[in-house]
Amino acid sequence: MKIVLKSIFLLTVNFSCFSQNSGKENLNLVFYDECSNKIIKPEYEVLKMKELNYDYLTVFKKYDDWTLQYSTSIKTKNDTIRIPKILFAGGSELHSRRWTYLNCEKVCDGKETDFYENGSKRTEGTYSNGKPIEIKEYREDGVLRAQYFYENLTLNYQRIDYYDENGDFEEYQIYKNKKRKTVIKTFDKSGKLTEKETEKKYIERTK
Repeated sequence: MKIVLKSIFLLTVNFSCFSQNSGKENLNLVFYDECSNKIIKPEYEVLKMKELNYDYLTVFKKYDDWTLQYSTSIKTKNDTIRIPKILFAGGSELHSRRWTYLNCEKVCDGKETDFYENGSKRTEGTYSNGKPIEIKEYREDGVLRAQYFYENLTLNYQRIDYYDENGDFEEYQIYKNKKRKTVIKTFDKSGKLTEKETEKKYIERTK
């Protein structure tokens, strides 16, 4: 489960690392923007996930000199995609290294909360001038799914805590970010090491 959750969250901030597929010709999607309360027609890309029974799409929304990104699953070709208020944003210029988190048109700073259509929390995080310190991610029923802790105002994780469908603490991962690799250790809820892996060629995104 933790691998799928991590992949879902990373899609919002690093979609370009994945293979992009068309698949648009079979879709009849409606995009509703929570900031403007209007239906919009943004650019988007579809990502085929062979190991899952559904696909992912990433929506690209322009604001000022930023490109905002939102990724979510699509299970039917007639889905309505509701684009949240709090989104990751990258600079619009080619090969930009600029990035931030925006709450509609405002740079996230301090405590920021976003909600699902039903009123339940979607995310709740603490930011410093657009850079994340920690972010909690919730299921649509309001149950906590995961909590992400970041390293020195970058997108590098320090730790991720995972929770089951009842909101009970399940396991956690510790990240050791080095110049050319990241060592990830997974522990169960009692603190016992269950897995160790290394991600090579780790690319840190900074200001």
